[in-house]
Amino acid sequence: MGVISGVVVTTRCQGCGACLLTCPERAIRPHGDPLLVLDELCTGCGECVEVCPVDAIEEITS
Repeated sequence: MGVISGVVVTTRCQGCGACLLTCPERAIRPHGDPLLVLDELCTGCGECVEVCPVDAIEEITS
């Protein structure tokens, strides 16, 4: 199992905004469809993955 290096928002995203409110680094922005994750800010903490009600956010491992 690799180390979590970031996340990606998939097309399952319904734009509820739960991840926007949860991200401690404010790395998720409401630009685009699906939402935009700023890789340079994302620490891979996974809080957004846990809070997403439709499992639209996936972890990127390296």
